[in-house]
Formats: sequence, structure tokens, C-alpha cells
Amino acid sequence: MQITILGSTGQVGKVVLNQALKAGYQVNVLVRDPEKLANLKEKVKVIRGNLLDEAAVEKALAGSTAVINVSGAVKEADQIEKFKKIGDILVSKMKQNGITRLINISLAVIQLPHEKLDFQRKAIRVLVNLFFKEKKLVNEAVMAAVLKEKSIQWTFVRPAFFSTKPGSGKVLADETKMPGATIMLDDLGLFLVQQISSNDWVRKAPLVASRMD
Repeated sequence: MQITILGSTGQVGKVVLNQALKAGYQVNVLVRDPEKLANLKEKVKVIRGNLLDEAAVEKALAGSTAVINVSGAVKEADQIEKFKKIGDILVSKMKQNGITRLINISLAVIQLPHEKLDFQRKAIRVLVNLFFKEKKLVNEAVMAAVLKEKSIQWTFVRPAFFSTKPGSGKVLADETKMPGATIMLDDLGLFLVQQISSNDWVRKAPLVASRMD
């Protein structure tokens, strides 16, 4: 099975790419600088471009059955408007290529429509609004574009704080509350890749953390 990973050179993206290759998937990636993945050029199909380049996005999605989007915000004045457009482009090109499965990383404080936050997430949301408001707005922009398209079988994964410690191999997931304080990057990458073949969290937004036992 072929999948497309967007954001494969970032902190989370690198882990997702490695986990996808371990799982035996054929992988397309869209990157600004192919040299960042030079060591994997024999293992992945690399398309040069960015998420605002419609032709490049279409090429990256061609032949895939699922998309994992772990792309992050960029430090630009108009990034919110850009990510609104990115969301629209992604949805449009998925439809054109007949792709219905999308696994998208998000933030713990991002809310689905009509979702209520518990006290912990309300407190985190206050801090995020103070220090990372644009990052939150960027994530909300992409989510809004995806939720408008009824054909997409989406999963928005909302992780706990990242840790670079070795993964436990076990992930706790909950629909309403954060099940732990941290998630190891290896565990997050594994969980994201596992959603390709799982229906457990389709059209849901699990809050995830590493299981420590």
C-alpha cells in the first residue's frame, strides 16, 4: 500500500516516516528540500514542492490510499491565511485522487465542534492562547477545511507533550481527556501510522499519551 506523508522532515515527521517504512508502506513525501532526505532516496518517492503548490501536492498524492499530515506552522506574517488555503488544497487534491483517509496531527487544545474541554485542557488553552495563539489558529484552519468535506475519513491526533526518550511501544488514547502527561515521539509516530489500517478513531480526535508501566 502506498501512502503520502506531508511534513516528513520535521521532528514528528521523521519518526512517522521511519515507522511507515518499518511497517512496509510505500511512501511519497512532499518536501521543500529533497536533500534533507537524501539518505532515504532509494526507499521513498520524493516530490519537491510545498503545500501551497497545487501541482506538487497532486503529484505527491497520486497513487496513495491514505495521507498522514504532520506539517507544522511556519513563522510568517500571513501563515493563518496560508494554512486556510493549504487545508482547501489538501481536501481538493485528496478528492481528485480518490483518497478518503486522512490522519492529521493537531494540538491537545483544539476542539471539535460542540466538544467541551475539561479543566486541564481549559488551563492549557489559556497558556496556548498567550504564547502559541497562531499555532492554534493554524491547526484550526486546517481542521475547518477538512470537516467541511463529508467524504474524508479523518482522524485528528491530539498528543500530550513530546518526549525524546525511547518509546514504550504502548499508547493510551481517550476521546475526552488527556490520558497522560507526555508521549514519546516513537510512540506518537507508531500511533499515527497504525491509524492507516484502523477504524477505531475514524472521524474522532483522540488525545494520546505514552503508557508508562
